[in-house]
Amino acid sequence: MTLNLKMTNIPNPDFYCSDWSEAIDESLAGTAVSHKIWLFLEYNQQWSAKATSDNSLPQPVQDWLAAQGGVVNGRLQFIKQPRGQRTDWAFFVAIFGETDSRVYRFDLASYEALFGLDLPAIVAADSRYEANLTTEPQILVCTNGKRDVCCALQGLALLRALAAANVPGLWETTHLGGHRFAPTLLALPDGLNYGRIQPQDVPQLLGHLQKRTLWLDKLRGRVCYEPVVQVAEQFLRQETAVSHLTAYQHTATHPLAEGVWQVQFQASNGQLHTVTVETAEPLMTYPSSGSLKAKSVPQFKATR
Repeated sequence: MTLNLKMTNIPNPDFYCSDWSEAIDESLAGTAVSHKIWLFLEYNQQWSAKATSDNSLPQPVQDWLAAQGGVVNGRLQFIKQPRGQRTDWAFFVAIFGETDSRVYRFDLASYEALFGLDLPAIVAADSRYEANLTTEPQILVCTNGKRDVCCALQGLALLRALAAANVPGLWETTHLGGHRFAPTLLALPDGLNYGRIQPQDVPQLLGHLQKRTLWLDKLRGRVCYEPVVQVAEQFLRQETAVSHLTAYQHTATHPLAEGVWQVQFQASNGQLHTVTVETAEPLMTYPSSGSLKAKSVPQFKATR
């Protein structure tokens, strides 16, 4: 379908943006938030639409998070889960890479305990924090219904299905970007962003995560990559039918012209693969439920 054809069918005012996105066959590839450093702080109060900047944390804690996030260029997310008998607060620092992702966990007696952490040193792999490294899988599902109702309805349904499967390391999280792809999640330690994962998809999702293979039909992208590289990787893997996480390594991206890039990957056997990505006609869509304010979103075309 062309851009104009997709815009002729205006949704009902009470539509869900995730239904609309799927109905117009909007591609998931290349839609993951691109950020290599993420900060996840447990905060179990009710989340506002912009929770990380509009909350009831002590002001010095908010100031510290804002300052430190700027120092290390980290993206802040709130997380929560049933607390049981726990009295501490979890804080994760994740540095995502292709093959060398690191995740640190800190269990804080209070939010003010954050002040004792040296985030630049953590990001730089300072040996003082080696004991806090964790390889335990974590699955973070966006359930921030104040941001968009799709995240509450679909995100919570997925969360319940994962909980029923006794998935460890399961968290709710604030906005992951792209609520029109709900339910959406981020899988640690590899930094995989998936979308449109339905409750019935849980067994297949867990199988891919355990085998460290990419579920290409549901993959929005790896957050360590820029969107162009996300698109190129997904195209290459579909073309070669190779899904294991470590099978390819991104080696270079070369701009060829305005809106055209040559993206190079090296296979584990040393073979080089080149994918050309170019911008395509933008897609006009409705990214928020119940809002008829259209938005232009980038589109890409990949070839070999």
